[in-house]
Amino acid sequence: MAIFAGLWHLWPFAAAGTAVVVLLALAYVSPIGKRYFVEAAVIVAVAGAVYGYGVHGEAQRCQAQQIAGQKHIDAVVNKAVKHTKTKKAISAQDPWDRSDY
Repeated sequence: MAIFAGLWHLWPFAAAGTAVVVLLALAYVSPIGKRYFVEAAVIVAVAGAVYGYGVHGEAQRCQAQQIAGQKHIDAVVNKAVKHTKTKKAISAQDPWDRSDY
């Protein structure tokens, strides 16, 4: 089952692609309503493309938020540990480095 890990989010694209293929096959074999099957296939294909565009945009937004959050965390940590680079702080004994624990 490890082969299928991470594929769950692709099911809407697979469903849309399958629907397009089925609708086009129905348009090919149907004696009536060919135009409607083709139109439905185009609508499903456009809807799948719009959905894919939205998923891509959401992934880009999440990545940008993660980068911005990491930059903020780095700035806060760097500000908090700035005083530890002085001679006094370097030569001082670490209060957590005790052998009686």
